[in-house]
Amino acid sequence: MYSNYSLASNDTMSRTYLVGTASPKRSKKKHQQARYSKSPKRVTHLINADNISVLEFKNELSTVSSNGDGDMASGSWKSQASNDFIKLAYVNSKLDPSLPSKYFKQDIISILQSLEIPGWSINEPKKSSLNRDLLTLMKIKGALTNVIYKIHYPNLPPLLMRIFGDNVDSVIDREYELKIISRLSLYNLGPKLEGYFQNGRFEKYIEGSRTSTQADFIDRDTSLKIARKFKELHCTIPLTPTERSDEPSCWKTFDQWIKLIDTHKEWVSDKESINENLRCSSWEFFIKSFKSYKHWLYNDSTFTSKLLRGDDKDCMINTGLKMVFCHNDLQHGNLLFTNKDGDKASMNDLTIIDYEYAGANPVVFDLSNHLNEWMQDYNDLHSFESHVDKYPKEEDILVFAQSYINHMNDEHVEIDSKAVKTLYNLIIEWRPCAQLFWCLWALLQSGKLLPQRLIEDKHLTHEKKVPYGESCTVTGDNDEDEEDGSCDEYQDDSFNYLGFCKEKMSVFWGDLIAMGIIGKDCPDVGKIDYLDTMFLF
Repeated sequence: MYSNYSLASNDTMSRTYLVGTASPKRSKKKHQQARYSKSPKRVTHLINADNISVLEFKNELSTVSSNGDGDMASGSWKSQASNDFIKLAYVNSKLDPSLPSKYFKQDIISILQSLEIPGWSINEPKKSSLNRDLLTLMKIKGALTNVIYKIHYPNLPPLLMRIFGDNVDSVIDREYELKIISRLSLYNLGPKLEGYFQNGRFEKYIEGSRTSTQADFIDRDTSLKIARKFKELHCTIPLTPTERSDEPSCWKTFDQWIKLIDTHKEWVSDKESINENLRCSSWEFFIKSFKSYKHWLYNDSTFTSKLLRGDDKDCMINTGLKMVFCHNDLQHGNLLFTNKDGDKASMNDLTIIDYEYAGANPVVFDLSNHLNEWMQDYNDLHSFESHVDKYPKEEDILVFAQSYINHMNDEHVEIDSKAVKTLYNLIIEWRPCAQLFWCLWALLQSGKLLPQRLIEDKHLTHEKKVPYGESCTVTGDNDEDEEDGSCDEYQDDSFNYLGFCKEKMSVFWGDLIAMGIIGKDCPDVGKIDYLDTMFLF
């Protein structure tokens, strides 16, 4: 049941300023609010973003008061340069897009005005000057983790509003993400954030932009530019000493997600669910296979293990196994084209967005993960399906690898060089790792791990609390209220997470069989899909 609805037309919401850090070290402290007799109440959440390679935080996070104008009250922080911090306004309230549109829009306006976003703030917080009937919401398709809208109001700057998914807290650490965004801001990368609320945030909307498509990824010219874009990202953002010496973030994420799934004992012991969704006989076999793959990769593989043993350190450093700052999720919805003329995009016309899963990984994880996305078409009716015939061919991967290596490199390498072939082979060896990452992600996002209710009535009704002391009845059918056409493109286009999980697992098992990690006739494996691209020797 919907509860704890905190917005009302006459409320003045508390505002907090969040200041992110470039350090990846996670804080265990909660955001605090200072007590003031006058409204609005504010605090400033400060974390130093300077000297990120050597910075260690005293007491993890520091919280200090600010005065009514938002200035820092702690003298010990005033010596810091202004560009040492990223300062974000925060409101402790939530948005619910399933509410009837008039309430949803009013809540958006209330939060925008409380955040005092430039161009959207007013002088009298208790008197709204914005008319909800003039607010236009356009839902942006292609997002898998969040619900995203473009917000437009006459004569005001458009915004992008991101509402986090219902099950996203299990896969994304939002405090860590804030630190990542802070680090990116030091290098003029990442989104321009305008403010946060409990379950989402507002960002600057990039006018004239469009998200990329499967066709863009497959286009040779665009693919080469994406490879160069990767190189620039990997060479721009420095890692901390801990990140450089620690194991890749993908393996730590695997451990966290597997432990989380394993806590759902009823699900992991349900062999029918395992067989259907993970395409194998049991949870135990799945765990065993995952460990076998990781052991093979680091000890028995032809290319990764050889490089890690130190037989060719220069090639390792210059190609795929160098630890770098990775995006880890460059799918279609996370690459924007900003050219307005419709001509072929230049390098400057490509913008990488959404760093929710960013972290330190080997170069090859980022590249392999991106090339896996060639198989997906998120604008298709069956967006969860993996089209194995669309996976890049041998030449596609080779020219992509060559473009990556040559960019920002004084020495030009040919497509048949050892360096290009090595990176190509590393991409193939790490391909199952990237497939499995999104399989587990989809499983956690699906919300299906909890035991199902014995009785499910799709016509079950309940009340949702809304502003002004009113209430509305919502049925299990989740029909949208289109009384004023407010949410112009709102529709129930929920992504088929479990279908996505199944498709990824089929390709994962095919790769493990092709690499000899499990037998071809293994009776514990279900549906299998094989990719044509194989190793080059």
